[in-house]
Amino acid sequence: MVSKTQKFRLGVFITFISLIMLIFIIMVAGNKLMEKRDYYQIIYKDISVSGLQVGGSVKYHGINIGRIDDITIDKEDIRNVIVKISIRAGTPVKEDVIASLIPVGITGLLQVELSGGSNEAELLEPGSNIRPGTSIFESISGKAEIITEKLEQVLDNLTKITDRNNQEKISEILTSVDSILSVNRGPFNNIMISMDSIVVNLAQLTKESSQAVEKLNRIIQSEQFANIMDNSEKVSRDLASADITQLITDLNKAINKVNDTFAHIDQTHLKTRQDIIQTIETLRETIDYLNEFSRQISEEPSILIRSKKK
Repeated sequence: MVSKTQKFRLGVFITFISLIMLIFIIMVAGNKLMEKRDYYQIIYKDISVSGLQVGGSVKYHGINIGRIDDITIDKEDIRNVIVKISIRAGTPVKEDVIASLIPVGITGLLQVELSGGSNEAELLEPGSNIRPGTSIFESISGKAEIITEKLEQVLDNLTKITDRNNQEKISEILTSVDSILSVNRGPFNNIMISMDSIVVNLAQLTKESSQAVEKLNRIIQSEQFANIMDNSEKVSRDLASADITQLITDLNKAINKVNDTFAHIDQTHLKTRQDIIQTIETLRETIDYLNEFSRQISEEPSILIRSKKK
């Protein structure tokens, strides 16, 4: 038999658990109820919204930002379906955003997917209409209609081609081609042989090109090429870090010094040349005197005796 103490403890435990569950429910539901939301609506005209349900997701670039609150038919224009959505307050919705209907997996359900929008466009005020996009089923249906039209055109063309008159013309064309081939079989064979040789040459050229590409790849992947690239990079860094203005100034100074040196050499050479010319003139006069003296001695040797006596 259960005592009163046990009943009291059981009641306290149940009350405590119930309070915890109630607080948890209030916290979770309260956050949802107190959450601020912006409301918009989308008007789909002549578009089936089969699979779209109240409470469905509203996503923007794949991110869940809201839900579908209501789906109604426009009383003023029954071709329109009004979808009311609510999204988290502060979510930027631009004026050029469009709302498309996207399937959810393979369940057949649909969700609203917001896409597009640019930074330059103005923000859409809450309560405004978001531009509707196309449904995936509508796109498939439109493409199916285009494909059907193309198939009908192809069938019409086949029907025209298989007409009796066209069959006779095709038969005549084939007969003419057969006669041309039988008459020109030799030149045709030569053409085919030439084509074979061209194909062989092309294959050889392709093989040589691939070999050249492989060689080039080996060169590029070689250590020497890597060293060259490293040295080039080092030289580029040195040139980038160098003071170009100072370098040009130093080069100008060096060039000026070289010009001064050459000018000094020219002056020295000119002075030396003048000294050499003067020396040559002196030597020439001396030689003339010696020649005159030798001539006089040859003509009159007694000059030396008279000179000695004197």
